[in-house]
Amino acid sequence: MDKFHVFVADNFLTRFLGYMFRKTPHHQTILIKPCNSIHTFFMNFDIDVLFINKELEVIKKINSLSPRKIIFPVYLSVSVMEGKAGIFKNIAIGEKIEIQQDFCTFRKNK
Repeated sequence: MDKFHVFVADNFLTRFLGYMFRKTPHHQTILIKPCNSIHTFFMNFDIDVLFINKELEVIKKINSLSPRKIIFPVYLSVSVMEGKAGIFKNIAIGEKIEIQQDFCTFRKNK
């Protein structure tokens, strides 16, 4: 089971900034909530992206999204998890996220 350190971005400033203006990621992963769309303007590296519904299931996955892109709203998404490209290579659509303190894990949905 994959386990990641997660920074929860749940206020205007942390949601707005995310990974923008950084040369490298300053957090292993960022959980942005509420959120159903993203952009990668002002970013300097590729990211992996997971769109998550209210049941905490991954409903869309984007690998290696490059800077200066827009992902329009994803139906039923309530939050987005971002990480450096390649970090979510073992995560599949349908897996559930579990967050405890500042770590998250994923498990297969039964």
